[in-house]
Amino acid sequence: MSDKKSIITQHPITAQTPPSFDLPKPHWDVNKFESLIYNMGYDAYIEKALRCPCCDKATGQALSTCHNCLGRGWFFVDKRQTRVVAQSMENQRRNSQTGEINRGNARITARASDKLGFMDRVMLLDLTAWYTELLNPIEYEDELIAYPVYEPLEISNIYLYGGDNVKLIPLTPSQYEISGNKIIFDKSLEELVPVEDMNQKFPEMTISIRYSYHPVYHIIDANRELTKVREKGCSFSDDNLRQVPMLYVGRKAHYIFDAQKFNNNAFENTVIE
Repeated sequence: MSDKKSIITQHPITAQTPPSFDLPKPHWDVNKFESLIYNMGYDAYIEKALRCPCCDKATGQALSTCHNCLGRGWFFVDKRQTRVVAQSMENQRRNSQTGEINRGNARITARASDKLGFMDRVMLLDLTAWYTELLNPIEYEDELIAYPVYEPLEISNIYLYGGDNVKLIPLTPSQYEISGNKIIFDKSLEELVPVEDMNQKFPEMTISIRYSYHPVYHIIDANRELTKVREKGCSFSDDNLRQVPMLYVGRKAHYIFDAQKFNNNAFENTVIE
């Protein structure tokens, strides 16, 4: 074992504050807090976030070609199923000098055993929200595909843009297929869109879509990151310290990351023991 000491803890202790044994002792029952979360919370998936080592040392920017983080600078591992309490799920739109702002925040309470940290991903499986966006399908590996921001559960409305003088073309379920976070379109849709540039190999397609999804949040803040309490006991003890549930602030995924690119598939880095 090395004799070197840490520059943080190497300094000698010069004094110690004496304990006080006669003060009133509050009693904590952490099990009741955790039972409340389990009984009243939502089923959820939690994934740990790590900074991707592809980031440039000088700028801190991630490589756009990296298949571990898809150019986002973060990758996610160790999916865990648990229950959390989610409250104050905002969808407040505000206008500012720079444009429209929608915070999309939520207050998430999780048990200490879930070990949530900055940028960790939380998917609420018992809740369903609706989202609308524009897709630009690309022909890739003999498929006409597009990636929405979230994984669609059900598509309620979907329209193809055929030109400024043409009525929007509604698509039928037989013209597309949902495969996880990818939508595969029938290639016959290319015939409905005119090619305006002779140098284009494929027509530029734009599709408006509205779909349901399980809300996904990324942890951006913690009101109290670390708190341990002394559990209920009959006598004084320094050993009965236990971590209590924590309150976090999460932000909806589409305010943090863009949709997955058409030619990028993320590697799975979870280590299964």
